[in-house]
Amino acid sequence: MHRWHLLLIPFLLLGACGGISSSSSGNQMLLVRESTGSAGYRKLMDRSRQCGDLRIFIDQQGLPDFLAEANSGDKDYLIFYYLDRHQAYACRTKGKGGTTIEFAGPYAMTKGEWKLLSGVKSRAETGAGVP
Repeated sequence: MHRWHLLLIPFLLLGACGGISSSSSGNQMLLVRESTGSAGYRKLMDRSRQCGDLRIFIDQQGLPDFLAEANSGDKDYLIFYYLDRHQAYACRTKGKGGTTIEFAGPYAMTKGEWKLLSGVKSRAETGAGVP
């Protein structure tokens, strides 16, 4: 398992609470819902406007179900979770707030990751209090 993936385990554990964030650090896990213009969707669209490579990735892979964002040192990390494929992709910027991105993946999601995120998505779709 790549170090990028390990960075996001705490977000997965907290993901059952819905969108989580720490505004000072930029660390967050967000549900991506185009139909409602969710915070995850808006964040992803903002980032894709800043980086053409990210726009191409989204055009090729489609919108993810979840977007995780983390910061470590001078790097920003994004993880895209695709529940229907049981896959995740990782990317990182070359410098904080950078527009050059390196991609890695796909990675197989663990059963635990898939179950947790599927539950959050299901609760959001039924209006059970998840943003």
